[in-house]
Amino acid sequence: MPKKRQLLNNPFLATLTGILLNCYGDLVRRTSRIRIQADPEVDRLLYEANAPIIYAIWHCHVFFLPLVRLYARKPISVLLSSHRDAQIVGVAARMRGLELVEGSSTRGGTRAYRQLLALLRGGDSVCITPDGPKGPALKLKAGIVQLAQKSGCAVVPVAAACTRMRRIKTWDRTLLPLPFGRCVLELGPPIYISAESPLDDQLAQLAAALNDTSHRVAGNLLASA
Repeated sequence: MPKKRQLLNNPFLATLTGILLNCYGDLVRRTSRIRIQADPEVDRLLYEANAPIIYAIWHCHVFFLPLVRLYARKPISVLLSSHRDAQIVGVAARMRGLELVEGSSTRGGTRAYRQLLALLRGGDSVCITPDGPKGPALKLKAGIVQLAQKSGCAVVPVAAACTRMRRIKTWDRTLLPLPFGRCVLELGPPIYISAESPLDDQLAQLAAALNDTSHRVAGNLLASA
């Protein structure tokens, strides 16, 4: 049996790996210069309206999700695949104060959608990687648009960039920050999804917003040098 499969099939080893991943995230946070910047409308939704938000972040930036929770200072539930690979990430995510909703487009999707909708209607924010859990990378799936239409909540595009990093050899080329660098997390202008517009138009609008935020955060990282 391959070593990776042995790891995933062993709850103790999977949990230990998740703990180590959390420790690494803490090391990066403590040794890096991190700046979080948000569009003024995001601050208004968070701190004045106290409104639930749907955060959207490409799967390759998933390592930075705890920073969103840090900035919001409020509970955030993250949609996580029920696949065994994701359970290691889930251990680290819980240790960083994130709540988990298990499900994907192939496993438990309907149940997860209902849970997310219930959380939003109850006033809690959620976070989705709209190209996950297996891609194609940077290609939006319809679930997040449908969730925004049904809940009426704003979608906030999120992206990150850092000076010291590696790209992991995964389907999405996950960005792994290295210690002793500079990191910028950007929360872009909120987007409200109209139920009247065609789905393809809404997908294109949200994908463009996510890509614009990614480009903008890279420019801001260079400007902060």
